[in-house]
Amino acid sequence: MRKIVSVDDDPNILQAFETAIRQKGYEILTTTDPNAVGQILSENDVDLLMLDVRMPQKSGFDIFRELKKQAPRLRVLFVTAYPKSFSVRNEDILKMWQQDFADGETDIMYKPFTLDTLFKKIEGLIGPAGGDEYESDTNREG
Repeated sequence: MRKIVSVDDDPNILQAFETAIRQKGYEILTTTDPNAVGQILSENDVDLLMLDVRMPQKSGFDIFRELKKQAPRLRVLFVTAYPKSFSVRNEDILKMWQQDFADGETDIMYKPFTLDTLFKKIEGLIGPAGGDEYESDTNREG
């Protein structure tokens, strides 16, 4: 079963993700603590990390930069209500686009969204919940 970790400062959003994603057949772990993500990833074989961009303690971009060093092939889905967060006018974001987002292992989803969109994004990154065509980060070379 594919495993997803979702990080968001809003527990209501995490609860909604948890309910929908489990019903679709994926396993999901959630946290409102962006500082806990590294430990969660080290203790679990994770296929996808869903990151809120704007959080009070640490941004999704900060988490992304830290974790790409630890797990360079980890697939990431950014979730944000702020499309301007991904402006290529921002030098840091432009660098991330060029170095990390172009790898096909990173995607963005803008709030509000439908469950259909959520599942298309997830399946585009890691495949269906029980499928074999994707290998998790810990099983791939890279």
